[in-house]
Amino acid sequence: MNKLLLFLLLLPARLLAQQGIDLKSFLNEFEEIRTREKASHQRLSGLDQTTMQGYTVASSNFDVYHIQPEWTIDPAIAFIKGKVSFDFTITQTTNNITFDLLKSLVVDSVWYHGNKISFQQTIDDGVLVTFPQTLNKDQKDSVSLFYHGVPDASGLGSFYQGTQSGVPIVWTLSEPYGARDWWPCKNNLIDKADSIDIYITCPSVYQPSSNGLIISNDIVGPDRITHFKHRFPIASYLVALAVTNYVILNDTAMVGNVTIPLQSFSYPSGVGAFSGFYSYHRNAFRTFSSWFGLYPFAQEKYGHTQWAWNGGMEHQTNSFVNSPTPNLAAHELAHQWFGDLVTCGSWQDIWLNEGFATYLTLLFLEQSYKASYGPYFLGTYNNAVSDSSGSVFCADTSDVNRIFSGRLSYNKGGMVLHMLRGVLGDSVFARGVRRYLTDPKLRLGFALTADLKRNMEAESGKDLTRFFQQWVYGEGYPNYAVEWLQNKNNWVKLVLKQSTSHPSVKFYQMPVTLLLKSGTQEKTIVLDHQYSGQETWVNVDFKVDTVIIDPDFWILTKNKKSTKLTGTIDDNQIKVFPNPGPGPLYISINNPTDKKLILTLYNTLGQKVFGTTKDTPGQDELFSIPSNVLAKGTYFLEIKSEKTIRLVKKIIR
Repeated sequence: MNKLLLFLLLLPARLLAQQGIDLKSFLNEFEEIRTREKASHQRLSGLDQTTMQGYTVASSNFDVYHIQPEWTIDPAIAFIKGKVSFDFTITQTTNNITFDLLKSLVVDSVWYHGNKISFQQTIDDGVLVTFPQTLNKDQKDSVSLFYHGVPDASGLGSFYQGTQSGVPIVWTLSEPYGARDWWPCKNNLIDKADSIDIYITCPSVYQPSSNGLIISNDIVGPDRITHFKHRFPIASYLVALAVTNYVILNDTAMVGNVTIPLQSFSYPSGVGAFSGFYSYHRNAFRTFSSWFGLYPFAQEKYGHTQWAWNGGMEHQTNSFVNSPTPNLAAHELAHQWFGDLVTCGSWQDIWLNEGFATYLTLLFLEQSYKASYGPYFLGTYNNAVSDSSGSVFCADTSDVNRIFSGRLSYNKGGMVLHMLRGVLGDSVFARGVRRYLTDPKLRLGFALTADLKRNMEAESGKDLTRFFQQWVYGEGYPNYAVEWLQNKNNWVKLVLKQSTSHPSVKFYQMPVTLLLKSGTQEKTIVLDHQYSGQETWVNVDFKVDTVIIDPDFWILTKNKKSTKLTGTIDDNQIKVFPNPGPGPLYISINNPTDKKLILTLYNTLGQKVFGTTKDTPGQDELFSIPSNVLAKGTYFLEIKSEKTIRLVKKIIR
């Protein structure tokens, strides 16, 4: 039996899809999303990425707060001409600043206060602008760069020019490092512009698309000039444009009493399909808003622009997509919270974008498309454990394949969030993520993994250091095996063992659910698994025939083995548990032959701290010593009959 089939058989019934779901097509669609997001920057995989912030030479001595690009584009020609004006604040006294721009694009001039000033295009794809005088720290100022040229088209490029149904089209895709390939900017994950006004001039037979709201859309002679306004902070790689014979489709979505404008830019041939896209979004808006708060750009819009590739890209307020499907709709909309509102502050932390988008798609399907939830969960989970190498945290950002690893950044990242939800519970998880999204240090800015951890700890009151170290920075996953045996009085002895698939993690300390079943009868316990071979006892009122490890798949693991031991529990067997461990101390005695037992607890000084006498009528017994007499420390437990000492046991609390 192959592993995939075995996994399907083990999956709980509520996760299985209804008849008629094409699992292969379903999973292929997800792979398209991941592949297309990676592909446009395949050409950058050989570059020497010297910083975790991305491929940038832009200087850190200024902070951009407003950008006004004015682009002229004919979609029939692979060419761009533009003027990009920057309003900025000087952060340290200087007489020069540097922007990112591909050196093959020609800067015609730089204007400052109505005059041309000195500049230099550098061999490392920068534009060094030199001012006629020193600019002081905290000084606000502005500068405009005029440029033109053919954006780099090597590989798939960041600036695409081609055709759709024979009609010329241009569109851009800048993630992760490609914004500087077609416009001057700060190509990093440090500085977001607070707002942007985009003006696109094109032949009048075409319609541009971009971020934010259309303020004007005028025919001026042979040209169309469209003004887009966006009044939220935006990272450079999330700025986008597209130009072809788009048809604009307008609609709305209601979330509570809030009306969210929907605006899509469709090919004429795609109007019918794109109109149907909105039904997916209405469901996704409701799901995501109920979990994580209102769509962050509700004051403006959410929209789509049709392009030629089967994946999508979460350009702020305007995702670029092709085929309207529930999964793609959910994935790109989820990015508006996770990727746009709060953007990963390093490509090493790309899982904060892609892991959340993957998991929110699961939440969406779980609520609105239950028939699809099982296959999607199965594909995500199974792919995450298909290899034990590599961490969710992306150590090597020079390799675009690694940044956009479907197994690690998307699937395992999504499963890490699923496990965090399992550890914290639905309500705490949701509140913790909302806290992360509304953190004033992060909202409309950038975040690292440590910022998510900090907010989840603050909301839950739990130390999540071990969880993040194991699941985000460590590699691999645990494998579990439980051995169990039941005595004649229905007490079940459970021994839970664990091995790990990668040496970077010696042991995964996780709450592990064990389901004890017999026909329609069942009992669930949750074991705080602290070491391999940990033993516990549980009393059930039926004869158990099956023990299932983690029945609802809250832990990422590849192998879960349950073994019922043969034979019987030995007479006069005495077990003390948990030891070491917190809380009350339990003493299990199987088939005692003595009629009376005396239990005495001593500290290391030999002082008696607890004592009791128990009548034992010849059947299995379970006694407890309350936690209020067990302060932290070492003790010795003496168990004896009326005539002889039966056991002396060292106890650690």
